[in-house]
Amino acid sequence: MQKKRNGAEEQQDLYRKMKECHTLLESLHNMVYKVRRKQDGRYVYTFFSGRLAKHWGLTTETTQGRSPHEIFSSEVADYLVKQYDQAASGQSTVHEFVHEQEIIYVSLVDGDDDEELIGCSLDITLCRQAWKKINHLQYYDALTGLPNRVKFDTILQQAVEEARQNETVFAIILIDLDKFKMMHASVGRTISETVLSSIARELADTLPENDVLARMNKDDFVMLIRNIEQVDEVHRRANEMLAMLMFPFDVNGSEMNVTASLGISLYPTDGASGEEIMKKAETAMYRAKECGGNCYFIYSEDLTRIHKQWTLGSELRHVVSRKQLILHYQPRFNIRTNRMVGIEALVRWSHPENGLLAPGRFIDLAEKTGAIVDIDRWVLEEACRQVRAWQLEGYPNVSVSVNLSSLHFKDIRCVEMIREALTATGLSPACLEIELTESGFIEEADAAVEIMHQLKELGVSIAVDDFGTGYSAFHYLKKFPLDTLKIDRSFIQNVTCSQTDEVILQAMIDMAKKLQLKVVVEGVETEAQLAYLREQECDEVQGYLLSRPIPVQELETFLSERST
Repeated sequence: MQKKRNGAEEQQDLYRKMKECHTLLESLHNMVYKVRRKQDGRYVYTFFSGRLAKHWGLTTETTQGRSPHEIFSSEVADYLVKQYDQAASGQSTVHEFVHEQEIIYVSLVDGDDDEELIGCSLDITLCRQAWKKINHLQYYDALTGLPNRVKFDTILQQAVEEARQNETVFAIILIDLDKFKMMHASVGRTISETVLSSIARELADTLPENDVLARMNKDDFVMLIRNIEQVDEVHRRANEMLAMLMFPFDVNGSEMNVTASLGISLYPTDGASGEEIMKKAETAMYRAKECGGNCYFIYSEDLTRIHKQWTLGSELRHVVSRKQLILHYQPRFNIRTNRMVGIEALVRWSHPENGLLAPGRFIDLAEKTGAIVDIDRWVLEEACRQVRAWQLEGYPNVSVSVNLSSLHFKDIRCVEMIREALTATGLSPACLEIELTESGFIEEADAAVEIMHQLKELGVSIAVDDFGTGYSAFHYLKKFPLDTLKIDRSFIQNVTCSQTDEVILQAMIDMAKKLQLKVVVEGVETEAQLAYLREQECDEVQGYLLSRPIPVQELETFLSERST
C-alpha cells in the first residue's frame, strides 16, 4: 500500500510539473512546436504552444497530424519544408519567415528521436521595425523626412558618375537660411522646427521628379538639379526659391519671415568630384552671406579668392587666444661701427594649415577686420617681455621697434596700452621704439600729435616707417615729435645705377639730418648699397645683406656672439 501511494504521489508531482511547464510556455510571447517526418517524407505537426501560436490560432488540437501545406500558404509551406529537410539532415538551422505581416525568427533542433524536430520561434517584428527606423534615420532627416548629409553624399557621387557617363551637366544649390540661429533663440525650438518643416515642404513641392532636396544640418538645405541645358535654368530656379521664401510662413497665427543665401556650382565646370562641387557651392554661398543674404551667387574663380580671404579674416579673430602668433626679429646696425644697435619685432602667423605666414599675407586683412588691435597688443607685450628677459639673462642691451596700426593713433588709450606693457614687463621706455606709417599720423593729425607727445613724455621713441611711400608731405615732419625716419626699401634698390633715385635719397637723408632725425634705411641687399649709404653718412641700416628676420633662438646666438 505504501508503494502505491508513493507512485501516485510521483505521478501527481510529474503532472504538476508538466502543467507548470505548459503554463510557462503558454505565457511566453513566442511559439514552441514539434514536427515529425512520416515514412512518406511528409512533415506533420504534433505539438504547438505559446502566446504567438495562440495568436495565430495554432494549437495542438487544431494542428495535430496536419502538414505545413494544410496550414500555411503554399509559398510559406514550401519554405518551411525546405528548412525541415535541412535540419533533418543534421544541419544547424536558424531562419526567418514572414506570416501575416509578422517576422518570425525560428531555431530548429532535434527532438526525442531522429524523425522529430523541435522549433522555437520568436516574434521579432517590433525589433525589425525599430531597426528599420534606425536605419532610416541614418540616411534621412527625422524632422523633414528629407535625405540627410550621409545619404546626399551617396546621391551626389551617383550623380557625378551618371553625368560623366552621359556627358550631362547638373547643378548644386546650397541653401543657407539667414539669421536662423537668431530666430531659434528668439522663438524657441518648436516654432523654429515648424518653420523648417514648412520650408522643406515648399522647396520639395517645386522639385521635379529626378531632382533631389536634402537637409545638410540645422539651417542648411541642398538641391541637386539634373540635366541642366542652359545656365538660365539655374538662375530661374534660384530666383524662384528666393521669391518663395519671401512669403511669410504662418505659424500658429503668427507670420515668420525667412530669407536665404544661395550658393551655386555646376558639374563638370566647377570640379570633377562631388566634394569639389560642394566646396565651390559653399564658397558661393558665403559670398552671398557677405552681401547681406537674400541673394544667390554662382561660383567663379574670383569667389575662391574672396572665400579664402573671408576664412582668414574669421580665423584672425582667434590668433591671439589660440596662441598662433610668433615673433621674428630683424637686427638694425650702426653703419659706422657695424654693431647691432636694435631689433625690429615682426609678427608671423603659425597657421595650422597654411604654415608660417608673413605679415604681408594677413596684416591688411587684420586692419580691415579690426583684429589688428589685439594682434598689436600681443606683439607689443611679447616684444617687451622678450627684450627684458634677454636683459635679465645678461645679453647685450638692445632696443626694440614695434609697428603699430594707425588705428591706435586715433585713440588716446594707445598710450595706456604701451604704458601697461612696459610696466608689466619691467622694460625701460628708453628701450622701446614705436613705428607707424605716414598715413597713420597724417589722417588723424591732431589726435596723433597728442598721443605722440604723451609717448615722448613716457620716454618712448617714435619712428615713421616706410617713409616716401605715403603722403611724403615734408612739412608734417616738422609738426610731429619724431625721433627716427625709416626710408623705404624702394629708394635704395636702384640708387647705384639711377641718378634720379640717388638725388631723391640724398634729399631725404639731408632733410632728416637738418630736422635732427635719426636716419634708418631699410632693404639693404648689396655691398654697393651699403657703401653708398656710408658715404651719405646714414645712421643705421637694415636688410637681408646683414640679416634676415630671424626667430628668437637664432637672435640669441647672434647676441651671444656679439657679447664675446
